[in-house]
Amino acid sequence: MKYLNIILFTLIFSFSYSQIPSFTVRYFDIKPHQQEEIAWKFDNYYKDVEFNSGGVYLERLDIGNTLGTHRIVYFGDTMNWGIKEGQKERAQTQLFWRNVSDHVESWGNAYTGRILDYSGDVAPDHYGYIQIYDIAVSDPAKFLAAHKKIVSQARELMGDRPIAFGTYDIGSPNGATHWVALGYKSIGDNLEMKTKVEQELDEEWKTYFKTRGDVTSLGNFDLKILKSHGSFNE
Repeated sequence: MKYLNIILFTLIFSFSYSQIPSFTVRYFDIKPHQQEEIAWKFDNYYKDVEFNSGGVYLERLDIGNTLGTHRIVYFGDTMNWGIKEGQKERAQTQLFWRNVSDHVESWGNAYTGRILDYSGDVAPDHYGYIQIYDIAVSDPAKFLAAHKKIVSQARELMGDRPIAFGTYDIGSPNGATHWVALGYKSIGDNLEMKTKVEQELDEEWKTYFKTRGDVTSLGNFDLKILKSHGSFNE
């Protein structure tokens, strides 16, 4: 029944919200040494599938305050969600989740939210390494303004690396209301870019922290995008 919850969750979500980029993420723990099997079944199910918008990522969680070993992320236009009609029969979808569940130790929580801001010339899977910060924001409008400003100031240093900001609207991991995600080439690139941006934009960061309002950091983690189907930019 647990794999059916994911299907139902996605179907319910497809009729929610206004037209704005959104996502649903489901965390889970896989059984030892089962990643390749899940990845193969993921590719086998989604290969050649056309999406109405957006797509799906299979991700492996690594360092930090993680909620499982892996997660699946669906994303796209909330009013034009999911794969195109006729791509898969219901029985095929049920069989896919049943087969995936054979390699899963336990299913974790799922969360749904919106992508309020995205900066960068490439999609998240271009580099495939992402760090996510979960935060509780007291004044979203004030934070978004400060976020957009510091991202603009850091853009030349960051190159085409993606930076995103969004909400948790259904579910709240550790009490988080929002999240910030940054894409890098690797963990080494992550640390190198952080050092460079902190050193060269010292005054800009001081202004950012003064103007973003009260924010509580609730943890962060990095991940690797293992499989990607669809398009983040559509």
